Amino acid sequence: MTYQTSANRRKAWDGINYERKDARVAGSIAAGGSATSKSFKEQLSLWHRTRMEISDSISDDLADIQSYFAEQRAENRYLREHLTTEELIIGYIIRIGILISALVLSFSIAYLIHPYTAQDVYDTGQKSASTVYDTLYMPVDAYCEYKARKAAIEAARIALVVQRHSDSKAHTLLEWHDTNSEIIDNSKLYEENSNDVISGVALPDIIHYVYNDYNRILDTAMGAMLYFSQGDSHWKEYRIAGADRMGGYGCGPVAVAMLANSFADSDSPITPIDVAEWAVDNKEYAVHGGSYHSLIPNALAHYGLSCTSVEERTPEKVHELLSTGHVLVALMGRGALTDVGHFVIITENAPDGGVMIADPAKIGNSETSWPTELIVKELKASYDAGGPLWAVSYD
Repeated sequence: MTYQTSANRRKAWDGINYERKDARVAGSIAAGGSATSKSFKEQLSLWHRTRMEISDSISDDLADIQSYFAEQRAENRYLREHLTTEELIIGYIIRIGILISALVLSFSIAYLIHPYTAQDVYDTGQKSASTVYDTLYMPVDAYCEYKARKAAIEAARIALVVQRHSDSKAHTLLEWHDTNSEIIDNSKLYEENSNDVISGVALPDIIHYVYNDYNRILDTAMGAMLYFSQGDSHWKEYRIAGADRMGGYGCGPVAVAMLANSFADSDSPITPIDVAEWAVDNKEYAVHGGSYHSLIPNALAHYGLSCTSVEERTPEKVHELLSTGHVLVALMGRGALTDVGHFVIITENAPDGGVMIADPAKIGNSETSWPTELIVKELKASYDAGGPLWAVSYD
């Protein structure tokens, strides 16, 4: 093949080597030849024709799709009109089966979430979220624990200084107890008057004294009761089932311990730790969940007290039971006393028409009257094991 160069020289092309800028195949645009350019009107006309062709193609495609769906609808209509009775019945059975399966699946999922009430579902979700939070923030918690340990060491140092300055009071206390050891009513409860004079407080015969931070005797419809708090330094760090702190999860064992220690026929003291261990041994405690509701009737029966479910949960019934020598254990829901579930003891009728309680979480709640209507209204909507209200009396 030959080609014309800009210098009008003819050269033979070997198929590989040639200078493209100097080469032009006669009449070829691609090789550097020229072509007649189109006018703007011709280009506009060409664009318009192309657009119309595309539009016609799209219209044809849409028409084909509409025709296809129309044929499908006609075919479905024909099939429905010519279904036999047996085919109709089978179709209805399949639909009903799908509906029943969906309902069963929904109820199964709801049951797996929690077998009780919406409040329990919320509690479970909150505890699960707390577990996730604890896992994610474990390094932060480790650092906080380190800081807490340092603070505890400093607090211990300060306490030691204070203790050295209080040796005289401790000596006076021991001296009083030793001097009066022959007195029948000699107790382990003490009070200090405004003149810094320490004296003993008589302890009711029915109560076994347990060393605690509060040393409070509460009046109840069954008699005097030694108050326990789940935040007491003697057991708040005790790990129930080796996992949960008594200070956070121990309202059930503490409530039972108050009643059993003060009213059960026992030869030795009954502490919150004793009740917690019994709960774990008898599967009345759920790790990271707290006490099962059945702890109340089963544990009190174990310690020899009568515990029955109160089905008529009204203010009038509460006052009637308190007036007839009962105390009540109440499982409270979200409200004035708790954000989740919490056991308290309704101890006696108050002079103002309300009721007095023993709250294992807060001694201040045990020193004021509570409206009975409020207590009844905020009972947790959970009715297993006879809850959420039990009447306790001597067996």
